[in-house]
Amino acid sequence: MPEYRQHPLTGQTVIVAAERGARPHHFDIETEQKDTDAIRSACPFCEGNERRTPGEIEAIRQPGTSPDTTGWQVRVIPNKFPAVCDNHDFTTLQDFQNQFNPEQFASPHDIKFQSVPAFGEHEVLIDTPRHVISVSEMTLQETVNMFRMYLNRILSLRKERRWAYVQIFKNVGVAAGASIPHSHSQLIAIPFLPTSTLTVLRQAELFRNQHGTCFWCEQIKNDLEDTTRIIESTESFTALCPFASRFASEVEIYPKEHESMLESFLQDKKLTEFASLVQRTIYRLEKTVYWIKDRLAYNFVLHIEPYSHPFAENLFHWHLSILPSLARAAGFEWGTGLHINPIPPEQAAQKLRNVKCEE
Repeated sequence: MPEYRQHPLTGQTVIVAAERGARPHHFDIETEQKDTDAIRSACPFCEGNERRTPGEIEAIRQPGTSPDTTGWQVRVIPNKFPAVCDNHDFTTLQDFQNQFNPEQFASPHDIKFQSVPAFGEHEVLIDTPRHVISVSEMTLQETVNMFRMYLNRILSLRKERRWAYVQIFKNVGVAAGASIPHSHSQLIAIPFLPTSTLTVLRQAELFRNQHGTCFWCEQIKNDLEDTTRIIESTESFTALCPFASRFASEVEIYPKEHESMLESFLQDKKLTEFASLVQRTIYRLEKTVYWIKDRLAYNFVLHIEPYSHPFAENLFHWHLSILPSLARAAGFEWGTGLHINPIPPEQAAQKLRNVKCEE
């Protein structure tokens, strides 16, 4: 029987309805066109095509190589078509907040349209010089380098003191919003907290005040005891399908110990352990969803502690969400905001656990 499930922090309700999974062609989604030699030779993200992109901001390079030339492992460039722009009218976070308070953007007592420049930083992180699409096709060292660059950028932008929130994410495949079939990530930094993030932090603070512990730590503890939603658990991390999964085979990966700041935790051995677990998890997803015609499209989102917020320190518990693009939102989802998930997370976790990963 279908179930309503509610996320304890966000209050978001989902409908888990296994019966919906039996609909014909429900997941029969073409994700992208086949690659051709012509596409690869024209790819602006491939090594040798550096002049086709904006100048690099930062890179992991072989010693002795120059910016915007070959010899790189990971390369960071400004997004050529940014969603936000670095507006120099605001030189500090305080400058922006003095002129504009996003929490007062609209008021039921004074409804009026307002707009301000979309101040922010939008970067593209080219994960590898090789023309591959998914993280599962990258080597372990390439994946480690990708996450190491994430850390570099998080630290660098934190030092600028101009941003309140940074989001790093990947869109893989056309169905997940990717426009270039070469593995890359994106980073967007903004000078305020999204409403959804504020909601989560407020609820997490309430939970800690009431129970004296981190909500996510308790969730991980309960899942490890129950095991039905656990995909894999390593020494430092656990991959699981969340209880109130919004999407079929949605996965979250957490550090087992309470850690708020990603950049102070992912070092050396743990960085390799984490990168390897992410690769195996995506491989499992790709092997499990056999109904996709070409390849699995997916998004992943790295949730890190905001740079600036009015809540207690050490409140957040960083984690990674992996969201397979297995079905499109339809009328009910758009009309109500409720997601219908046709695969119960317990069933999804079992299928993913059963996938043997190649050594």
